[in-house]
Amino acid sequence: MNKKYYNIHADKNGEYFYLNDYIPKNKKIPFDYEVHKHSERILKYKKGDPRMIAFFVKILNNIIYNYFYFYDLILPVPPSNSYLDVYPNAIACSYISSVGTMDTFEGAIICSKGHKPGHIENFVSKKIDLKNIFVVNKYDFEHKNIIILDDIITTGNTFSYIKKALLKRGANSVAGLFLGKTYSSGGIIEEDFNG
Repeated sequence: MNKKYYNIHADKNGEYFYLNDYIPKNKKIPFDYEVHKHSERILKYKKGDPRMIAFFVKILNNIIYNYFYFYDLILPVPPSNSYLDVYPNAIACSYISSVGTMDTFEGAIICSKGHKPGHIENFVSKKIDLKNIFVVNKYDFEHKNIIILDDIITTGNTFSYIKKALLKRGANSVAGLFLGKTYSSGGIIEEDFNG
């Protein structure tokens, strides 16, 4: 396994962590082989490629075991689109839970309405409507340290929204763990990270 994937990056406040930069196909930036390779792997993961899901699960298991061992739950963020039936974040969390690394509540976060993903349809995707993201009431989050798992973070709007909802429900702490962060050469990225 490439050692680069063990270098977990954090945002400046330490609220979320990610493996490497991600470059959407519609972005024109100077070519970087490692970032391009990582971006292609994430795209395959998003499309439900079982080999890429297994690849990232192995990396995530190691990261969780070494850095997040005191956390209680890992919650998958559902896709913000209604086009694909594949739910790779839920599959990854189920694998992580099945080997005893950490518990998961697979349906704890839901997206009630979505759109076709831009990475499939080759158009600029719409922002996710945060009114359509819900934390399900049937689960007990009180006194839990929770990881939110998603494939990409861009603006962090969805992550912040879910984090606030979980803290209101009594969670001790909430951290984000992402496979990639949308590359920005200092500019502001306007699309949402689930698109």
